[in-house]
Amino acid sequence: MVRGSGCLVLVFAAATLATLLGRSAFAETLTVDLSATIRGVTHAASGSLYGVTETLPADVTGLIAPLHPYVFNNPAADQQQPVGDAIAVAGRVAPLGAKVSIRLADWFKGFYTFTTMADWFDKIGQTVTRKQASGLTNFYGYEIWNEPQGTYASTNPLPFNQFWMQTFVKLRSLDPTAKLIGPSIAGYDDTYLNNFLSFCKTNSCLPDIISWHELAGQNLTGDLQSYRALEKQLGIGPLPISINEYSGAGDIDVEGQPGASAPMIAKFERFEVDSACISYWDVPHPGRLGSLLASNTAKNGGWWFYSWYGAMTGNMVTTTPPTPASPTVLDGFANLDATAGYASVVLGGTNNGTIQVVVKGFHAAPFFGTGVHAVVEHTPFVSRTTAVTATTILSTADDVIANDQITVSITGANATDGYRVYLTPTAGGTGGAAGGSGAAIGGAGGAAAGGGGGAGQTGQSGGGGESGKGGQAGAGAGSGGAGTGGAGKGGTAGTGLPGVGGIGGGSAKGGTGGAGGSASTGAAGSGAAGSGAAGSASSGGQGGASREGTGGGTGDGASAGCSCRTTEGGGSVGLSALFGLLLVAGWLRARRRDGAGTGSRGRILRGRH
Repeated sequence: MVRGSGCLVLVFAAATLATLLGRSAFAETLTVDLSATIRGVTHAASGSLYGVTETLPADVTGLIAPLHPYVFNNPAADQQQPVGDAIAVAGRVAPLGAKVSIRLADWFKGFYTFTTMADWFDKIGQTVTRKQASGLTNFYGYEIWNEPQGTYASTNPLPFNQFWMQTFVKLRSLDPTAKLIGPSIAGYDDTYLNNFLSFCKTNSCLPDIISWHELAGQNLTGDLQSYRALEKQLGIGPLPISINEYSGAGDIDVEGQPGASAPMIAKFERFEVDSACISYWDVPHPGRLGSLLASNTAKNGGWWFYSWYGAMTGNMVTTTPPTPASPTVLDGFANLDATAGYASVVLGGTNNGTIQVVVKGFHAAPFFGTGVHAVVEHTPFVSRTTAVTATTILSTADDVIANDQITVSITGANATDGYRVYLTPTAGGTGGAAGGSGAAIGGAGGAAAGGGGGAGQTGQSGGGGESGKGGQAGAGAGSGGAGTGGAGKGGTAGTGLPGVGGIGGGSAKGGTGGAGGSASTGAAGSGAAGSGAAGSASSGGQGGASREGTGGGTGDGASAGCSCRTTEGGGSVGLSALFGLLLVAGWLRARRRDGAGTGSRGRILRGRH
């Protein structure tokens, strides 16, 4: 078959393949931009409502500390909730740097049996006295009421706005520097907040922190955007936002679930929400960090997901999901820490099984050099009561940064589990300046003057990476020494990417050709030899040992470079290509119909335009 016919066969086969697989064949993409900083890492959404009590979790170091929680929400007294006293809990979490928000409404039983304003003022006075006597300073503020639309009765002595104003004034007199939080409505309501904030602006009792709940899969993106627009309309703020109860749905099944939590945390970070607390649907079990524990002592898959969040340091950077407004579709959040030398992406949500994480903006993270080591990890979530002892690694790979980005692929993903992509530089250093342009990871060869290869990271073994490019021998009277790619400092050379052979010397007095950077299994470079004249012949560039590649050429009297197996494209495409593609299409379609199971795997792709 002629070449033109082969092209037609491939076009027809590709069209047929796309038809058979449908839209699900295409990966859903989460894009991360390392060059676009949102804010410093705060772990804003790592706390929970009643997630810590006076005694639970008992293992503070092993179960609470790894989450690096920011704010917990706890009752002012053990009345409406029998456990979890805010001041006692503040003492337990103070060494971790965590704060506690004091829910004053929990002084009353039920939801909530109000008495009189005099009794109310006495109760909050007791709380302020205890707080001040504790000597603790890790309090987020006083939450004046909880879900007033449904829990503040019309039979109470005052309308809610008047009640808020009088309580605001009382607390300002008792504890002037404390933050006051509210109104903590059950879900975002633009009309309600407009009326509330207009009243507060007129009467000088605006909350220090605005709060509401997100519990039933609302359009969180729309809610946050609407609120900021309302502030501009009213001429107030911007106020810090606290979503002091959140869950992917209004039921216990998704509380703490990675797939439900990831899209919410991503939006909290994207819109710079100040704090957010996991909800409390599992009423019989306070002290389980918002359903992140399978029992009082065992972690579940959600705990591991939140521990990835807790491990983030440095700055949060921007992410762009496939459907930004969706509260459930794939989304993620990411950090970059130039001091510690890493970046990470945590993600989850509904997806079609294939996810591509595009990470760009590496120019803002020069410590990566030209290569990235990517580890893809997975945490399962069967249920909140299913213990998970560790996460699993789906893939590890090294890749060269191309066009300022890389792409990591995860296949076999599902809607409930969580995933992390952890990025570090590949081992080795950058080339020395004396030798021309140094390649990252393994170092570049020097010029004829003899520049050495770059050193690797101190204290790490010189792991795999891109071999140095051989230096070009100089033309001159002296016989320059060839630069060589260096192994990582402090360790042995590891498995590397292909080295490029050096260019032979052209010196009349026999300068030797630059040696190609060696790699344990890298592909050989193609080294062009110089022609020796009058003096000793120059040698061809020495190719690195390789699975495949082109050997260095030779000049007059020069020894040949290392010749390795080469491959060459060409030839026509027959009907076998079509049949092969159709077979693959049918298999994939059947696999999607029958379900891919719970397994997942990841791989890294080269950067693309």
